[in-house]
This record gives sequence, structure tokens and C-alpha cells, in this order.
Amino acid sequence: MKSNLLLCVFGLCLFAACQPEPPAAQSPAGHAASTTPERDYFDVARDYLARLDDVDPKEGMLQTAYYLNRWIQGSEDQVAWQLDPMIDALPSELRTLPPVQSLNKREFTVEDVRYLREASWARSISKWVAQRPDDPDLAPWLKQLEKDRGEEHAYEVSLAARLFDWTVRNIQLAPLLPFPGQAAGPAGGAAAGTPGVSPIQQATPGPGYTAFPWQTLVYGQGDAWQRARIFMLLCRQQQIDTVMLAVDDARLSPRPQPWLPAALIDDQLYLFDTGLGLAIRAAGGAGIATLAQVRQDVGILRALDVGTEMRYAKGTADLAQLVALIDAPAEALSYRMKAFELEAAAGEPLFVAVAAEDLARRLKSRAGIAAIDLWQIPFQAWLYRGALSARANQDPEAMRRLLYDEMILENVHPLTQGRVQYFRGNFEKTADNPGAKGYLVEARVPNKVIDQIETSPEVQAGLGLVRTRENEQEWNYRLQIAKGMATGIKQTATYWLGMIHYETGNYETAVEWLKRRSLEASDDSPWKPGARYNLSRVYEALGDLEMARKTLLLDDSPQKHGNLLLARYLRERRERQIKPGATAP
Repeated sequence: MKSNLLLCVFGLCLFAACQPEPPAAQSPAGHAASTTPERDYFDVARDYLARLDDVDPKEGMLQTAYYLNRWIQGSEDQVAWQLDPMIDALPSELRTLPPVQSLNKREFTVEDVRYLREASWARSISKWVAQRPDDPDLAPWLKQLEKDRGEEHAYEVSLAARLFDWTVRNIQLAPLLPFPGQAAGPAGGAAAGTPGVSPIQQATPGPGYTAFPWQTLVYGQGDAWQRARIFMLLCRQQQIDTVMLAVDDARLSPRPQPWLPAALIDDQLYLFDTGLGLAIRAAGGAGIATLAQVRQDVGILRALDVGTEMRYAKGTADLAQLVALIDAPAEALSYRMKAFELEAAAGEPLFVAVAAEDLARRLKSRAGIAAIDLWQIPFQAWLYRGALSARANQDPEAMRRLLYDEMILENVHPLTQGRVQYFRGNFEKTADNPGAKGYLVEARVPNKVIDQIETSPEVQAGLGLVRTRENEQEWNYRLQIAKGMATGIKQTATYWLGMIHYETGNYETAVEWLKRRSLEASDDSPWKPGARYNLSRVYEALGDLEMARKTLLLDDSPQKHGNLLLARYLRERRERQIKPGATAP
């Protein structure tokens, strides 16, 4: 669940953002390479989708939906699509959701375009991450894996590991909330205690479903299940099948209890724990463990204990009773997305459809998983969103959450622009693009200006703060909010600049931004856990394993367990390096 400070990070754009004009609509006749009017409409829609980062996104999404509808309504019905039978196993409250009820419709909505934009971001991220080098600690094992299982198998494992690493570094871990009980309701909510109404229908926060993947990406934080969805989203764009493994234990709620995401590569499920922020290590610490290995050797999970007080929760689970949960949002199961994906294959592919039943068959035949369901979290996210919208009329906090989310999609602000350019891999300034660094530097209001927001009329005017009919108390409160927003924006931009310097190999500069400007500059920064973890990774990249280890030992975040394990692994690596004649495992 996002902190209040993080929610207000984007709020300054209410009075500071300036939106450029959307591009003029292109005439379908202007596409010389097109062969049919319908294809022309599709190409125009793709143009709009590609330029949503640079124009008024609200207008751009409307235009994208318009041209997609001109395309799909004029195209012949040649898509081999049928309603996925796994939908029938969903609870009735999820089957009756509007996006589920419209799976067979040939009409794109703005929500569909948001989903396409989310996939487009993931496609861009996965492409440039795929060009990154492998983890040196995994390199010897990957070479052996290539000999044992083939080059393609080893490549897909290494790619999944790189996508997982990006997810852990870029999505700061938030606490995993308990699943609310049936009797629970939102504090002060109108529907609290309503018989027959689930907690999610009452907008009660819980694990995983409080954010769509696009929200997790843009805000840069999420719980372990939301992190898992980002990892699986990235893998989908590289055509790596993934599932969320869950333990089917009657004592747990929800049942089955999600555990971790696994990448299906040939006949093996490789295990990545988004709560720990670590891939599960195989026996002896060599490489990434598979489900088959963990089932054969319970010591692999017991090795994840840290002392006697911090034990790995699933270390004693009955791994024979696992369920594979398929992350297939309603949009991914629709006719529209299947048609879009097939049409897009002629150019730059975008993988937006999920054949859930086909994946289930592969899991049964290759990995020996018998119990397979659709993961309910993507559908519960829609249910929660609808409940939050209903609550917004009476709950100012719910209204504020919705407004901030809409501002991300409907306004152009340097902070949001910088984040999106980072997704695209556009780090540096070019002739026609400030790049992620340029936008984020622009978003950082100088401390001298921030300190004068409450006292200087000139500064207030420069930020667009104009007093209306507010009394003195109301005006001062708004100034305090504005100061908090400016501070939050600067803290976020500072942290993300440190991430960019790390990503571009400017490690000494990354230390400056992550250590001095993020960790040491403020005690109230919401990014301290992420800055500390990524600072450790910078030290590791610099070869200073001892400093990397010591940095992790200071952590007290939701990822503490995994960070203590990583500190142990760094100590073991360092000991191997200084021991004469030692070799990597």
C-alpha cells in the first residue's frame, strides 16, 4: 500500500504541469506501406500508442481507442478465439466484472489502451534489460547449464534472471498485507459489515490487488505479489512462460496461498522469490533451483533460514500440494487482445494475449503440475478499483488515491516523464528528447525554493499557488501540502537519478546520488530501503563486496530477510576470492 508521501509525489502537477498539444490525427491514406484501410487504421493506432509518452496521454488514449475500433470493426473475423474455459472457475463476483463480461466484444476502451501502454512499457524494459550482461556469480553455472540443457535453455534462464533482477532493484518492496477477513471492512466505510459483501467489494486493502501493474511500475513500489506480476509481465514480453506457485493449505487465507513466481523453461520451473528479492539457490549455492530440486531436497529451502528467529516461511510447506496460478488479466483473455497481438506480429510484436488453457496443458505435461487455476489477483484488482471509486464520493482518502492515479495518465509532469523515459531506455538527452536524466533533474526543485514556499509570494506565484477565498488556516495548510509535495518529488527524482547512474555504469556517481543525496540527505525519504539495497548493488559492481555486505546489514525494511541472506552470500563470495586456489561453485 502506497504511503501518503508517495501518493503526494505526483500531486505537484496539479499546479505545475504544462501539457503540450496532442499530435494532429494522421490520415490513413498517408501510410504508403499499408495494404488495406483496416491496416491503415491499425498503424495509426500504433503510432498514437507509441507517442503516448510525449503527448497529452488522455487525448492520446482516446485517439488510440478510436483508431483501434475503426480497425477491428472493419476487419474480417478471422481470429481463432474462444472464451477460455478457465474463466468458469472464478467466483461469481469476479465473473460478473465488466471487463470479464466484455471478453468477446469487438470494441476497445480507454482501459484497454491503458493495458496496451502497460505492455508497451514492459516490452521496452525487457528489450534493454535483455542486452545487459549476466550476473558474474551465475556465469559458471550458466555455462554448465548450457552444456547440460542446450544454449537456448541456458539463455532463457539467464534472461529470466536479468528480468527478475531489474524487478527487485526497481520495485521497492512494500509490506504484504494480510488478506482481510469476511467480517472486516474499511474504517468508516459505508459498506463496512454489509452482509454478503466481500472485504474487497468494500475497498478494504489487502495483498496484491490494490494496484494494477502499471501503477506498480510508475510508483516504483509494490508488495511481493505485485512485484511478481511485474516480473511475469516482463517475462511475457520475452515469451517466457511464468506462473505463480501457491501452497494449497486449508490453514492459510487466501487458499491457495501464493508463494513465488516460477519460470517454465522446457520441463523445469525455476524459482524466484519476490519477497526475499532473491532467486532460490540450488544445493551448494550453485545456480537457480528448480521446483523438482526443491521437492527432492528440503534442505534447499531450509538453507534460507537466517538464525532461529528468521525462518523461511514456506520451508516446511507441503510442496506436493502446489497450485500453479496463471496471471492472465481479463484484457489478456479477450478477443480484442488476441486480434491485436496477431495484427501487431507483422511489425514490432507486443504480447498482450494469454492462452491460459494452453499454458495449463504445458504445465501438466512438462512440469507435472496437476492443479492449475487463473490467479484471482488481476480480477480482484478490478473489483477493488471499482469499490474504491464508489467509496470516493464519501471518503476523501479514496478520492485522493484515484486523482493521483489519473494524474499519472492524464498529465505530463517531469517526474512522470522521467520515469517513462527510463522504461524506454532513453537515459540521456538527445536533440529532441531531454531523456530520463533531463526530466528528473527538471523535477528537482531547489531546497532554497522549497524552504520559501510557505513565506515567499514570488515562489508561490512561480509554482502556480494562488490564494482564492481560503481563510488563513486553509491557505497555510495548502502551502504545507505544496511544500510536502515538492519535497516528495525531489526525493523521488533524486533516488531515480541514482538508479539511472547505476544502470548506465556510472557507479561512483550512483554512490553520490544513492548514499549522500538519498540516504544521508533526509530521514523521512520513502526511498531509504531501495536506496540502501541499490547502493549495496553498486558497491558489489565496484568489487567492494565487504562494503556491499555491511550496507545490507543496516537494512530494516520488508526485504530484511532476503537482504541478510544476500549479505551472507556476499561474505561467502569474498571468502572464496581471498582463499588461495578457491574457485566459484
